[in-house]
This record gives sequence, structure tokens and C-alpha cells, in this order.
Amino acid sequence: MEYRQTGEKPVVGYEFEREETATDSARELDRRFTGGELLGLRVYRVRWNGNYLVEATFQKDIEESRVRDARAILGESGSPVHPEDLEDYKQATEGRTEGMPEWLKRFFGRRY
Repeated sequence: MEYRQTGEKPVVGYEFEREETATDSARELDRRFTGGELLGLRVYRVRWNGNYLVEATFQKDIEESRVRDARAILGESGSPVHPEDLEDYKQATEGRTEGMPEWLKRFFGRRY
């Protein structure tokens, strides 16, 4: 599986260098997917590197081919975000980090 499951809903995240590119990609997803397929679509600014993150949440029983379509749209200009890193990005963006981010703990082998 190439995406993260939140409960039962598939979620994908892609990182973009420019806000305009991220919002254009999000608009394209919104245009191509119905409200029943695409349950959530958000654009975040990643604080520590100034990039932008597009997060798309799909209905729980969406076909895998539709998720691949979304990944293809986002992948034209963005880079996929590892599912574990997606949560870290969102926490940092929302100011919810307590202590060291999970990606940094994984980098240091969770000793800290």
C-alpha cells in the first residue's frame, strides 16, 4: 500500500516548493474527484523548510486505481511524503510539536 490509512480512510501527502504549485495541484484534485471520493483536501506550509504540503483524504472504499490517479496528479510537480513524516509535518505546521519531531527521533534511533 502506497498511502497511509487513518482509521479506514486512505491519505496521501505531497510536498511542493511553491505555494502556487501546491494550490494548483490541489485544485486539480478537487476538479477530478467527486465529493464522495475526496473527503478532505488541505494545503499546509511546512515551517522548517518553507515548502508546502498537500494532503488528500479519500473515502474508505475508494478504488486503488483512483488513489494512484491522485498520486500521479500530485507527483507531476510534488514529491511524495512518507506516511510517518506526514504526521510530523502536520504537527510542526499546526504548532503541536512537543520535544523532538518523530522523524528526528527515527534519525537518531529513538535514543532521545
